[in-house]
Amino acid sequence: MAKRASKLPHLLLYKQGASPPSNAVIMLGEIIRLKFDYKEPALLKLEHKSPEFKKINPMGTIPVLQDGDFIVSESHAIMKYLLGKYGSDKQESLYPSDVHKRAIVDQCLFYDAGVYFNNLKVVAMPTLLYGLDKPSQAQLDDIDESYSVLEAYLQNNKYIASDHLTIADLSLGSTTTAMQAIRKIDENRFPRCVEWLTLLNTEEFFQNINNPGAALFAKLLHTFWEKNKKK
Repeated sequence: MAKRASKLPHLLLYKQGASPPSNAVIMLGEIIRLKFDYKEPALLKLEHKSPEFKKINPMGTIPVLQDGDFIVSESHAIMKYLLGKYGSDKQESLYPSDVHKRAIVDQCLFYDAGVYFNNLKVVAMPTLLYGLDKPSQAQLDDIDESYSVLEAYLQNNKYIASDHLTIADLSLGSTTTAMQAIRKIDENRFPRCVEWLTLLNTEEFFQNINNPGAALFAKLLHTFWEKNKKK
């Protein structure tokens, strides 16, 4: 056992507990049995936008993974990298090599990166940094529209991109649970979304890593909304 432990990689993850993309990466690490060391930039102090941090990640975002001398940012890219290098027997299930199956997983990942998570960010960042005291109706409508896309993806699948768990569930699941602090899913309009979240919540890694992060995110938002209303 000691010899095997000495070969474990040194993985440093820049993250935040309330960050859905950070928690998606950490959940994957739990599934494929990786150990991370952590650094947590003070986002409210804009440490992630500092010149020092941008030397690590020019985008000025978290999470960022450092694996020895190699650095990669953006949660979806990080998860693909970790699976490719350390996924072993879990890789095929979580990110299938079949070109069609992989394309569907990528479709969901890119939807999260390009559209879905942004609907969370455009509420969260103005709340935390610029005094927003509640989401606008247009923002709430955009979130409902996003839920309708998830509902469509789930029409023929038990999980978001397949009949089994993939990394798309980690990304979209972490975003969706955080989104509940802004706009709770209407179970009558989006029943499959509710079933999918219920299914994810049967997983220990989701309960132990994702849900505390989503609760912290919700607490931050509601605290700042109340604070901002008093300004």
